[in-house]
Amino acid sequence: MFVAFWTLLLVMTGAAVTSSHDVPRQALFQTIHLAVGVIDIFLLLGLSKRAGWSVLTVAGVEAALGWYGAAGPVTGTLHAFLAALLFAAVASISLRTSPSWQRDPDLVQDYGRPSLRFLSTAAALLVALQVAFGAGFRHSAVGVMPHLLGALVVALFIVIVGAFVTTQFPKHASLRKIAVVFMTITGIQVFLGLTAFLMRLMNMAGTLAFLGISVAHVATGSLTFAVSVMLAMEIRRSVLPRAPA
Repeated sequence: MFVAFWTLLLVMTGAAVTSSHDVPRQALFQTIHLAVGVIDIFLLLGLSKRAGWSVLTVAGVEAALGWYGAAGPVTGTLHAFLAALLFAAVASISLRTSPSWQRDPDLVQDYGRPSLRFLSTAAALLVALQVAFGAGFRHSAVGVMPHLLGALVVALFIVIVGAFVTTQFPKHASLRKIAVVFMTITGIQVFLGLTAFLMRLMNMAGTLAFLGISVAHVATGSLTFAVSVMLAMEIRRSVLPRAPA
């Protein structure tokens, strides 16, 4: 959980660099982002001994992109997206090593259509795509419209997934909890995104208020991605597939 928190801090300091329009302030955030990244690499080294080397590999590629080419639109977008992916991976490790995961799951039967496994996987993929569009917009690789329109589609899909989970299993502690958190964070994420967009239209992009909103928007985007993965994991653990007709 501590490594996940530190990785989220890495995402937030990176967002501060791309959202800041003041050169001295941007240089300060860049220094902080580099320091947080170095510490995160050492923390991931310790974590990889228990969780495997795949997470550290992603961190290495992400760090290399940040060191050599984060200024370019494509490499910058990939650098930002891999940071969100890294946070989701570490958050998933924290779930799998939690005391609740060590207990036997409370198994339930999926009776809806489409299946919850399909819906949760699709939700995670859509959130990942939305995070990528957001990273692309911040690094000037794509325009704002794919991210703006994607937000409406993804938010609606998340509400549908959350409604399916809470309706089918209203008394399932872990499933209901993650589904409610998923929908709540998504609502906050949409609000922050619309606020940041309106502040751009009002020429407030250089203010500290815009900086704070933008960083919070990126952070909740990474949180949404992580929770989408965690919900998919919990569904695969606790929900038995629908029986064939």
